[in-house]
Amino acid sequence: MSALHVRLAHPDDLPALTTLYRQLSPSSPALDQHAAQATWQALLTDPKIHVLVAERGDVLGTVTLVVVPNLTQGARPYALIENVVTREDARGQGVGTALMTHALDLARTLGAYKVMLITGRQAPEVHRLYTKSGLRTDATAYFTRF
Repeated sequence: MSALHVRLAHPDDLPALTTLYRQLSPSSPALDQHAAQATWQALLTDPKIHVLVAERGDVLGTVTLVVVPNLTQGARPYALIENVVTREDARGQGVGTALMTHALDLARTLGAYKVMLITGRQAPEVHRLYTKSGLRTDATAYFTRF
């Protein structure tokens, strides 16, 4: 088995990522090709958004880190982690851990004073990944979906 490599996503990663996102949110409506390409281009060109992929030959997982400028905490940004997914046949192989480690390291390098992640997943292995990555749970979270 070759080594796992985590890197910033490339333009040609879109097909692999759309497959991963269908595994993450199977009930989400499918994107048409034009909308997917336009959104992907926006993600890749926004300097505040960092889409990471883990690969071992093929793309096995992804995470998105968004670093938000901030006027508190000495103007240090905060970061959000979203769309954490490992390909179903690669789960339990350290892919999620590697992605979370890289995302948190990148947030730290970019000066973020905190990283937030909200999950609606109830699976114990998902929560283990996040706590193993150094995140702690907080009983206070408010959000709405549109």
